[in-house]
Amino acid sequence: MALWGDVDVKNGTGTVTTTTSSTTVNGANTLFTTELAVCQYITITDDSTGTEHQVRSITSNTVLELFAKPTEAESTKAFQITTKPSYDNENVVGMTSAEAGTIGAGPGWVKVTEGTGGRAGRVQYETLVAFGDHTKPSEAGSNADDATFGVITLATIDDVTAASGSAETIAVVATTTNNVVPSFQWQLRTTGSYADLANGGVYGDVTTATLAITDNTGLNGNRYRCVVSGAGATTVISNGAKLIES
Repeated sequence: MALWGDVDVKNGTGTVTTTTSSTTVNGANTLFTTELAVCQYITITDDSTGTEHQVRSITSNTVLELFAKPTEAESTKAFQITTKPSYDNENVVGMTSAEAGTIGAGPGWVKVTEGTGGRAGRVQYETLVAFGDHTKPSEAGSNADDATFGVITLATIDDVTAASGSAETIAVVATTTNNVVPSFQWQLRTTGSYADLANGGVYGDVTTATLAITDNTGLNGNRYRCVVSGAGATTVISNGAKLIES
């Protein structure tokens, strides 16, 4: 499998604002037309999900459209630009025209899925050469089952509101395919970046699907998210749920 170029990440100029109701990204002092290209990715620095958003179209230096709506709204935040490498067409995956239309794909479109967690160091390559149903395994791993990824899907976690001094639980619902067994790690963000939680103090069950908090006093405004991984699947991260003392 030939690799043409490396992943390139750089800081974007200016700041961006997004909403959960639209694919439009509005910039302030940005240079979208010169710094970005269609199908590149942007990552908003303070986005609690750490999601890469793929660019569908660029309207001007200050307006662009994404392929999908963000799961979190961000206002005047710094962002990074990622250029993914391209790959040759030895391995192909068929796709119906309806499926392609949902992601703006056409013949020659390349999708690269980089494994994390149990699949760290492995990559799945998919190139749409025509509409159809032909699949060939990836050369990224040595096992015959490398062509099939397990998929972990997470439901949105709602914010939690309760009186000060209350005990709380925050749960993530994970569904998997291909018999993937999920593992969980809860993280906390007060300011800045998220960090893994450990059992102790007011926190318990930090490596299960349901985080336990014995006393929410002083935790108002904290955000909690869950990193879910599993052998044979790409690691996924939930949205950040906010704890609110009423």
